[in-house]
Amino acid sequence: MLTEARQNMIENYVNQHGLCRVNELCELTDTSESTIRRDLIQMEESGTIKRVHGGARSVKNFSRDVSQHIRFNLNHKSKVKIARYAAEKVQAGDDIFIDAGTTTYEMVAFLADIPNLTIITNGVEVALCSLNHGIKTILIGGNVKDNTHAAVGHAALKQIEGMNFKASFIGTNGIDQRGNLTTPDPEEAAVKHTEINQAEQAFVLADHSKIGEQAFAVFGHTADVTVITDHLNSSQKKALPAELNLEEAK
Repeated sequence: MLTEARQNMIENYVNQHGLCRVNELCELTDTSESTIRRDLIQMEESGTIKRVHGGARSVKNFSRDVSQHIRFNLNHKSKVKIARYAAEKVQAGDDIFIDAGTTTYEMVAFLADIPNLTIITNGVEVALCSLNHGIKTILIGGNVKDNTHAAVGHAALKQIEGMNFKASFIGTNGIDQRGNLTTPDPEEAAVKHTEINQAEQAFVLADHSKIGEQAFAVFGHTADVTVITDHLNSSQKKALPAELNLEEAK
């Protein structure tokens, strides 16, 4: 297959799915991983896609939600590192909110030995994982989204507004240079905003790929939260506001 034809196929596939992995593109084009990685470098330089760790993201459909099965596998080591660090913020007897998300999900395994803990969540996967670890769990009701498996809408908001949390742990799709915390869906943004308001402390968990990125709906600002991330290089740090509460997971 000619390079131009293969790259057009890759661009169409990435735009259709929003986010995809290198091995998917290898299967799609019947091409080696090294060839696909070269293609992605060239395509990013030409502005047709955005490379992420382990795959590629659409630059046209950046605001759409990405399916859970894809997001769980992207930057997984970074997510576990951040989740382990964030779990150290939790103490015995706390009532905490854990947002529907793949980085926040990874926290649950590190919380299993904390006594008298209650996890409140709007994420189906988070709730199941919490129950499997023997943790007291409250699952927020509402309309469950097909892609992210997050409960959203009026019912979810009213339940969260009636609770107070020692801490909220929240995922994000992007943090831009102005400090805006963003996510694709306005309904999910409303839930995240309420999670911040109802918590004594709010932590936003974001791996390095989210820094400098921007999705459609703003749900908060870095001035009101502590951002926990993995190791950032100098250019990524410049893509954040000068003044913010930033902690890098060790």
